[in-house]
Amino acid sequence: MFSTILKREIQEYIKSAKFLIGLGITVALLVVSTIINIQDYKTRHQDYLDAQRDLTKDTFYVRVLRPPQMLSILAQGKDRKLGNSLTMTYLGLPYRTSGYLGAYRSKHSQFVSGFSSVDFAFVVRVVLSLMVIFLAYNSISEEKARGTLKQVLANSLPRDQLLLGKFVGGLCVVLASLLISALIVTLIMQFHPAVSFTGSDWTRILSILGVSALYLIFFYSLSLFVSVVVNRPAVTLMVLLQIWIFLIIIYPNLGVIAANYFYPLPSEQEISQQKRAAFQSYEEEHKKVRDAFSKAVRSAQPVPEEIGKRNIELSIIQTDSRYQVDKEFSRKLTSQMRFAQNFSILSPAVLFDQAVNRYTKTGMGEFERFMDGVYRHWQKLTERQKLRYEDLKAYRDAKLPEFTYSSESISRNFLLTLPQWILLILFSLIFFILAYVKFLRKDVR
Repeated sequence: MFSTILKREIQEYIKSAKFLIGLGITVALLVVSTIINIQDYKTRHQDYLDAQRDLTKDTFYVRVLRPPQMLSILAQGKDRKLGNSLTMTYLGLPYRTSGYLGAYRSKHSQFVSGFSSVDFAFVVRVVLSLMVIFLAYNSISEEKARGTLKQVLANSLPRDQLLLGKFVGGLCVVLASLLISALIVTLIMQFHPAVSFTGSDWTRILSILGVSALYLIFFYSLSLFVSVVVNRPAVTLMVLLQIWIFLIIIYPNLGVIAANYFYPLPSEQEISQQKRAAFQSYEEEHKKVRDAFSKAVRSAQPVPEEIGKRNIELSIIQTDSRYQVDKEFSRKLTSQMRFAQNFSILSPAVLFDQAVNRYTKTGMGEFERFMDGVYRHWQKLTERQKLRYEDLKAYRDAKLPEFTYSSESISRNFLLTLPQWILLILFSLIFFILAYVKFLRKDVR
């Protein structure tokens, strides 16, 4: 009996116009957006290679570059929006990055701007979740409205088997749609010469597919529950669309508003005051040393070793103190962002985005790791600079190592996204249980 219900549900879903239209829109969006995003990644990657090739061996101005993430093709996240180049000296360490060609932008073609947020993650989060709602909203309510539900249950068909058959049948169609979507995107990427997968990339893609499945299962369970509770299909659809708008759009934005209220950020004037205060205890000494250094230079005399050395040390302390103020501002900004995410923890879209951006390495966490690498590289630069008045030969022989920073491992990714997996599973389970209990007690007359 269960298998009969399962086959009937699958056949009805597959033959329905709403499924065919939804799948057609999904496939068309994915093909176009994936091709555009691959071209965008290819151009940004070439920008990176060109900029890397043009790097000079300047020992004063040191430039570091952040490579584009290949999996940003699947989820742009912050990868395109954040800068990708930074120039430092021992006298200055910016806390912001710019584009490879400056002005906070790369030279990639601007035609991609219209599709900047359309990627696999967007299609799953918006298009497929809406398709799930349109598929499942009338699974029970329409049969109740037509009177067929009463006739079916009059034939000694157990209610639990009917509900499970509808749930599993609809879920098979939903997950098949996701699998087809993922397969199309993966094949386009696999056969494009600009894309090269590693073993870790495949693991990340499978993880994205897994969390995408949980995200869609949530909406299917929610839709089934509302369909059981509400007897009129039109009302069911209206309720589900309102819930969808609240969970995907309104609720996450409420989190941003709450974060701005509870975690206010300092103004530029306050930041400037903090920077002056951080170096205030050294200000008088720095002025004296600077004057002595300038006097020696103007008189064309060798700068005394102790003056030159102390001038460099104080300049480094000043740069570091300013950077630490900027870093504290960045920490507050991160705390604000995390508060907004925690506030919106009941939104499946927020949970989905958190997990996917971590797997694709396009979230703020990856950028913060890059900036940590920048600071460590700057410390190596300052250590070399200090040798200038300690050991001139050692200073000339010392070579600054190549800039590197470590990305988060996939095992670490999975560990940190485990709460998102658990919450999505828990939410889906809750709505399925509620639908199950409600259906067993439902009046079908």
